[in-house]
This record gives sequence, C-alpha cells and structure tokens, in this order.
Amino acid sequence: MTQYKTYLAMLLASSAGAWLFTPWAIRLAKRWGAVDVPNARKIHLEPMPRMGGVAVFLGFCLPWAGLYLLHNPVAAAFQEFEKRFAALILGATSMLVLGIYDDIKGADATKKFLFQTLTAIGLWAADIRIEQVATPWGAPIELGWFSLPISVFWIVGVTNAINLLDGIDGLVAGVTTVMALCLAILNVLSGNILIALLTLCLAGACLGFLPYNHSPARIFLGDSGSLTIGMVLACIGILSLFKEGHQTASPLLSVPLILFGLPLFDTLRVMVHRLSRGQSMFKADRNHVHHRLLDMGLNQRQVAWALYGVAAGLGSTAILLSRLEHGRQLIFSVVFAGLAAGSYVVWRFLLRGRSQEAGGGSLKD
Repeated sequence: MTQYKTYLAMLLASSAGAWLFTPWAIRLAKRWGAVDVPNARKIHLEPMPRMGGVAVFLGFCLPWAGLYLLHNPVAAAFQEFEKRFAALILGATSMLVLGIYDDIKGADATKKFLFQTLTAIGLWAADIRIEQVATPWGAPIELGWFSLPISVFWIVGVTNAINLLDGIDGLVAGVTTVMALCLAILNVLSGNILIALLTLCLAGACLGFLPYNHSPARIFLGDSGSLTIGMVLACIGILSLFKEGHQTASPLLSVPLILFGLPLFDTLRVMVHRLSRGQSMFKADRNHVHHRLLDMGLNQRQVAWALYGVAAGLGSTAILLSRLEHGRQLIFSVVFAGLAAGSYVVWRFLLRGRSQEAGGGSLKD
C-alpha cells in the first residue's frame, strides 16, 4: 500500500508543480521573446508564448526531491537508481536548453539533429540503452555493439516524432499523458517501481500543463517542451521495454511499436511523403495526421480528443499484448497489423472523399 501512496503522491505533485509553474513560464517566454508568430502554415491566429517546456520540466523534476525526505521501500530503491536518473535528467536538461534556444533564436535543423545524437550517445554511455530484443522462439537476441546505433536511433527517432506531432493545441501534452500512464501500468504490473514513478511524473507534469495548453491555448510547449518530453519518453521506453533486468514481461518489438504507434506512424508517413517529392526531411509542412483531420472538418479540440483516444487504444493494446506469452504475442501482433492497415486504408478513402467534396482534388500521398 505504501508504494501506491507514493505513486499517487508523485503523480499529484508533478501535476501541481507544472500547473503552478506555467503562468511563470508564460511571463518568461514573453520577456525573452519566445513567441510563436502566426504564418500561412500555422493554425493559431495570434502571437503565442512557446516555452511551456520549462513548466513541464520543472513539474517533472519537483517530486523527486521529496524522495530524499521519505523513508520507505520506494525511497530506498531510488538510491540504487540515482546514477541512471541523473543521466536521464541531464539528457532532458540538454533538450530543454536546446529547445529554449530554438524557441527564442531559432536553430538549424541539422545542428539540432547532431546535438540530439550526441545526447543520445551520452545516454547510451550512461547505461540507458537497448541491449536485447525478445524473439517469439525463445532466447532474446543480444545486440552487443549494435546496441549503440539502435539505441541512438530509438532515442533520436522518438524525440523527433514527439516534436513533429506538436502541431495543435494540447495534442502532445495529452497524448504523452496517455502514453505515460499506459507505460506506468505496464511497469506497476511488472513491479518496476522506479520506472513507474518516472512515467507517472511525466504524465503528471503534462497533465498539469494541459489546462493552459488545451484549445484555446494560452501557451505552447515549444521545442523546449516537445524535445524534452520526447527525450524522456524515449528513455522511459528503453528502461521499460528493452533494458535487461527491467523488462516488462520481455515483450516482442511489437509492444513498444504499438505503444509509440501514433507519433511513429505520423513521422513515418510525413518522411515518406517528403522523400517521395524530393523535399528536405526537415522541411515543415501541413501533412501531419492532425492537419488531415482538420481538413476533414474537425476543430482542434475534436482532433486532440480523437488522437487521445487513438493513443489510449494503442496503449491498452500494448498492455494486453505484453501480458501474453511470446507465441500469442506474435499472432496478436500480426492480426493487429492487419486491422491497422485496413483502418488506414478506410481513413485514406474517407479523407480523399472529403477533400474532393471540398474542391481540393485528390490527395497524392
């Protein structure tokens, strides 16, 4: 019972911290000139402060100080986790600093990618790494030195996927809340206490920020928020689903891919769309899932809640899948992939029809 009280306390403390820090972040963003000015690609109509990541980061960090004041099994377990936690906080801090600079001055996409890669290498060196991948036929595949490129690819990929998803009010904060709560359930069921606390603090920080960010927003996450959240979420995913000794029922690769399915799918289809047209991978456009849903006539609130539902469905599926033995995981994954592909075809058909009705012609992607 003690650990469940700690879970609740950490969730509430991180949520309250982010909620209390957000008005200060709004004033700070305006003072430093971190303001998002509307243009033809963007949806908002008025200049908007965009350093919400500061409030989310502080809300995420706040509850951990309280563990030094507690004397229970959770606090004792944290002492053994301190070094890895410190590496995670340093990685998140580096993304926060990069994001703040980008929110104020603007940063070149290539340089941001290089900085993220170096940070990911540092996290790998600090033992936040993918060491093995489960297989349906028994013993997992040990990655050896392939752990480095695969871990870096995962961390940088998830970080940028979350960043790219940040296109409408409340979307990333809400989707991250849902994904983090699903990861928390996975870790609670498997007895990974500290990893569960990490996910609950991330969920709480995003939840506390959401009242200010939900449509109509009073502040945006900015890159300071989306990059920081993406980095933390990627690392928690590794510690939850890939790290030897912390694995959640040693799930197949399909479990993290399903759980992180929404941001990964959105990023993949946007990258394919840009490459097929010979465009830069870093060129911003209006081809994300949320843009397509807006084109279908939904408003920002409706799009956000629809995608919250998608994230919840994917997270619930991942939780169920993780509790099965590997053979059944494989069968379930194949069936799910078929259903997902069919749903995408139907969605594309509906989207094409709505576009033609609006006089927009057929879509080419």
